[in-house]
Amino acid sequence: MKPASPKSTADRPARSVCTWYGLRAEIEVENEFWHLVRVGRVSLPHPPVVNLILRRGLPPEDRLRLSFLHEFGHLQTLPVALAHAALLLLAGRWRGRGIRGTLAALGMALVAHETAWELFSETYAAASAGPDYRRAYRAHPNRAGQALFWGGMTALATLTTLNLLRRRS
Repeated sequence: MKPASPKSTADRPARSVCTWYGLRAEIEVENEFWHLVRVGRVSLPHPPVVNLILRRGLPPEDRLRLSFLHEFGHLQTLPVALAHAALLLLAGRWRGRGIRGTLAALGMALVAHETAWELFSETYAAASAGPDYRRAYRAHPNRAGQALFWGGMTALATLTTLNLLRRRS
């Protein structure tokens, strides 16, 4: 579903959204320094680290629009992210690691999950924006940021996921 039109909360623009599976939320993409996603009474304020790297050099309207789509993408891809987390926890190789190995594996699972979810979310943003996504980056190239995001996140998500799923001898 498409997000509803913005409404004002205090001095910040907020958008009410509803995901394809019925989850209602509000998203505030204030500026390049802070974002807020609110689902019911649960608020998740966070710095937009990925957006700062990936959207560097874009005009404010493109940066904020793509950042909003990225945040909405997190909500839209939540079922896929949960399936990935379940795969890691249920199919991962956890036995015989000892306490240090288990803590390291949990850290690796967190990295795998977060990097994969960032990829899912940005893929949603690119698909939703369509040709405007490519146009924005062609008009304002950020090759280093794009390479760091797409290459780094793909490598981290793939390598950490495979490491957790591989058989241990």
